[in-house]
Amino acid sequence: MKNEIEVTGKTVDDAIGKGLEKLGIDKKDAEIKILDEGKSGLFGLMGFSPARIKISVKNGASASAKNNEKTDEISSVPQELHADTPAVDYAAVSKNAVKITEKILELSGFVAEVSTEASPRSIVLNISSDDSAILIGRQGQTIAALEYILKLILSKQESRGVKVTLDIDGYLERKNEKIVNKAREIEERVKMKNEPVEIKLPASERKIIHLTLKDSEFVETVSEGEGEDRKLIVRPKSRF
Repeated sequence: MKNEIEVTGKTVDDAIGKGLEKLGIDKKDAEIKILDEGKSGLFGLMGFSPARIKISVKNGASASAKNNEKTDEISSVPQELHADTPAVDYAAVSKNAVKITEKILELSGFVAEVSTEASPRSIVLNISSDDSAILIGRQGQTIAALEYILKLILSKQESRGVKVTLDIDGYLERKNEKIVNKAREIEERVKMKNEPVEIKLPASERKIIHLTLKDSEFVETVSEGEGEDRKLIVRPKSRF
């Protein structure tokens, strides 16, 4: 046997395809030995292991000149072009997102209905359940964790970042309304005392306050610091 290589892939067929491409041969000219069929795991994450094969060129066969030329062509293309990937098809991904969310909820023992709103740049999933308070959790911790897991699964399946927003029985609208009210209260406090107010908030909440107060006649907002130390400052607007 010649040019024997070991290749891994999500499935055996995926590994074989990669091996054939690397050797520049057709399947009929290949000797293939399956080492491990792999495991798909739950949603492609937990318990996942790749398929492994050994593949080589059969005696008497050789890589085609056509495939060798193609390989040379690809290698001459600037590296950054190989990294380009097509945009996420959110209309298609949203259907999968619903199925995954329903499965997670089912495995967790919740009865719920899941619907979706897909746009060209993101997915919004709406969950309706009698257990909404439990699913939202204290200060939204449970819904945030569920959203994170969903993003992780979809991004792994799509091999790129997927933008997902999870909502449960109108929770996000109520939350945003509270943040807007909080922004107005801070604005009034700064206006009355003529002193800045500093507060640590998640990036999403800082953004809402920035937008709410951007046209304020009395205050201005800035964010300072890095990482977990980043804070929002609402201060009196300079009159000069």
